[in-house]
Amino acid sequence: MTYRPPPRHPVTRGDGRTTPESGHVALYDPEGHLNGELPLDRAFHERIVKAVLGWPADPGLCPADLEQITLQLTGAAHVVADDVRHAAGQLTGGHTARTLAAAVLAEAQHRLAADPQGTVRCAQGHARLVRTLYEHLDHLTEAARRRPVKAL
Repeated sequence: MTYRPPPRHPVTRGDGRTTPESGHVALYDPEGHLNGELPLDRAFHERIVKAVLGWPADPGLCPADLEQITLQLTGAAHVVADDVRHAAGQLTGGHTARTLAAAVLAEAQHRLAADPQGTVRCAQGHARLVRTLYEHLDHLTEAARRRPVKAL
């Protein structure tokens, strides 16, 4: 039996199966093999974002709990960023939405490169990042509907 460390960045994508406790499935996929194959569990991510951004200055959580929440948001940000990257790749090279997505992805990569901290500020920063990535994913999806997509 081989030891597998816990995921550093948990990936949350729904696959039609749910656990009774949480209603979602957390997958360990450090190599990213499942990216794009399973739908995002967006409702779950949005609930976490809403809860974290609604916290008072001191939500009364210990640093370890704050760090776990930040790790969950980090995993969500990585997954949504992959979908943004894929959606941007479907548009033509000079498309404005694609250019904007490249800037957003560069900022996301920069922010996700730092180690998550067990602070309210860090958790809320990651929550804002997930929200921003979803907004850009929606914008790219809409742009792809309105304009012809790049030929494969």
